[in-house]
Amino acid sequence: MATTPRGPGGGFSFETIRFPLAALGIFGILAGLGVWLVQSEFGLVPRILIAAGVLLLGIYVALDPEDVWTKITGRGALYSGNTVAIALAAVVILALVNVLGSRYQQKLDLTANKQFTLSDQSLQLAQALPQPVHVTGWLTANDSRKQDFQTLLQDYQSKSGGKLTFDFNDPEAHPADAVAAGITATGTIVYQMGDKKQTSTGTTEKDVDTALVKLERPQKTLYFTTGHGERSLDGSGPQDYGTIKQNLTTDNFTVNPLNLVTQRAVPDDAAAVVIAGPTNAFLQEELDALKAYVDGGGKLIILLGPSSKTDLSSILQNYQVGFSGNVVVDPAKSVPQDPRVVVVDSYGTQAITQDLRDLTFFPLTTSITYPTAPPAGLTITPLAQSSPSSWGNTNTQQIQQGPNDPKGPLALAVAIDAGSSSSNQSTLPGATPTPTPNAARLVLFGSPDLISNNSLQQVPGNSTLFENAVNWVVAEDNLINVRVPDTTPRTLVLTSSQMNLIAYSSFLFLPLAVLAAGAAVWWTRR
Repeated sequence: MATTPRGPGGGFSFETIRFPLAALGIFGILAGLGVWLVQSEFGLVPRILIAAGVLLLGIYVALDPEDVWTKITGRGALYSGNTVAIALAAVVILALVNVLGSRYQQKLDLTANKQFTLSDQSLQLAQALPQPVHVTGWLTANDSRKQDFQTLLQDYQSKSGGKLTFDFNDPEAHPADAVAAGITATGTIVYQMGDKKQTSTGTTEKDVDTALVKLERPQKTLYFTTGHGERSLDGSGPQDYGTIKQNLTTDNFTVNPLNLVTQRAVPDDAAAVVIAGPTNAFLQEELDALKAYVDGGGKLIILLGPSSKTDLSSILQNYQVGFSGNVVVDPAKSVPQDPRVVVVDSYGTQAITQDLRDLTFFPLTTSITYPTAPPAGLTITPLAQSSPSSWGNTNTQQIQQGPNDPKGPLALAVAIDAGSSSSNQSTLPGATPTPTPNAARLVLFGSPDLISNNSLQQVPGNSTLFENAVNWVVAEDNLINVRVPDTTPRTLVLTSSQMNLIAYSSFLFLPLAVLAAGAAVWWTRR
């Protein structure tokens, strides 16, 4: 057996420095590997650390090689080798699981509003892309949005069957590429479909959907009539229509006012005309212009309340529909404070409402009359109705059902398709009409407050219903429901006792539990 050299008087031994050398060697190697991982580059520092570690371990072996051989071939080494083999097997299994997970991705979204899963509307849009779309994100390396945006685009790529592809380019690292692409600001996202291009600066699901909608659909113009007490399209008050205008603009519509007194006729570029909440009568010339537009295959949406003096019967008489002027009262389905704010949770079978699952509120709504057997060539579908226990209140002084008041269910919204070959849609909701190009389409709502700023802030379903109606009347049926519900912030509110429990559990109770477990093991083995 090798002897250990000692210094004068036997006070020094190489054995006393072997363990520190081994420890420093292992530490140097691990530190070098750590610096390599952090810097993502095998530079000078990790090389020096690893070389020093290997050198120190070499000295440890050279001082007493027989001792090292005994340790690696003994029984203890065998047990340690088994432990190392098990650890290596666990690492290999974990690596295989990660490889399989990267190739066959499955996500489990446990959030209440599925905020980490593409919405049904986004899925519909991704699956219906008519052509391949390439997305280029001009994001800098330190842009905090990049990782989440990349994950989002991977979802779109998967759900579109590969039609949507993407890449990222750092405009600071490659300024010449940015200039060549016409990029003037960092954070720009470019969507390219054929020769069409859309740019955006947002990286949320709503931003992606908005860009894809604008690529797929050419911009169309909606005209809102003015001059009869209609709500303001640019106002921010609770009864104004500023929010719905913003939503329609996001859906790639241009929203313009229409004064028929000065313009005499509906403009040729009108995709649809909206009569929203008038309180006063239209002039005969205006009614004639609107009737000529609708009779010529125009698209019209009307929101008319019970107290309005507007009479549109001359436009609607050919369709045998009309606004009754009463106020619908629904004790069974309404908000608790006011039975005149009707809540609708089920809808008629029609493209506008086929995927609508949200609640909608109809404040101070009037009922809409429609024929049970519509004229030939017409499809008339009640989209929303009150409950059977409701009635159309005609008493202007108080809420009280009179003997002549119409009883529910009452239609609150009605869709009319003048280009359908199904003449019995109102009695056979499952019938599938065959559309005729350039035929009139109308949607009637009995509540102007359906799309007020106040209503849309409280009930997102109202916006979905109205925007679906707009898409339907302009014959964009494939884009109905293509919008993203806003994510709802969820805050966990804790009481002082609950906060104390979390705090003390982290630095007091849990360590004490570990100490108690150790003490119990010691007590049983002593």
